[in-house]
Amino acid sequence: MFAMVTTLGLPCVLFTITPEDGANFRIKVMASGDAGSDVPPSPMSDEEVLRKYISESQTTRVENPGFCSVDFENVIAIVVEHILGWDCKEHVNKPSYGFFGDLDGWTYAVEEQGRKTLHAHFLLWVKGWNKISQNLGTVKDRERYEMQLCKYADNIRFKCKVYPKRM
Repeated sequence: MFAMVTTLGLPCVLFTITPEDGANFRIKVMASGDAGSDVPPSPMSDEEVLRKYISESQTTRVENPGFCSVDFENVIAIVVEHILGWDCKEHVNKPSYGFFGDLDGWTYAVEEQGRKTLHAHFLLWVKGWNKISQNLGTVKDRERYEMQLCKYADNIRFKCKVYPKRM
């Protein structure tokens, strides 16, 4: 990360991914094989049914930490490709694809939380960010670069979709 800061300057975005694996059906399927896992109960199920499912899922998670790691890596791969818009085969940004705009680079660090689940802190270097950041401190150019910053923020806001609640 220090090498990236030295090369690219300060990062523009910090965000954290914390996949929920306490009641993760994918982990239950991996732990039991393709057959053997019942379909998860509906969220509208009886409270006792939901408590039992969560309790069984948490036991499965604790007994199978390797499957939790595999699932975590799969979630990270999805985030990198579809949220960041990064082509991992070519090691380049996919222009106009990522949620945060075009990137010069990114990195992440993985930590274990107190409840023994993994999470990742991402740092992103957005193309052109350092020019905007530096020029916000210049009085004569501040207004122009404030507008560019607002345009960037609006672009991210409009990429975020709100989905209706399912009943």
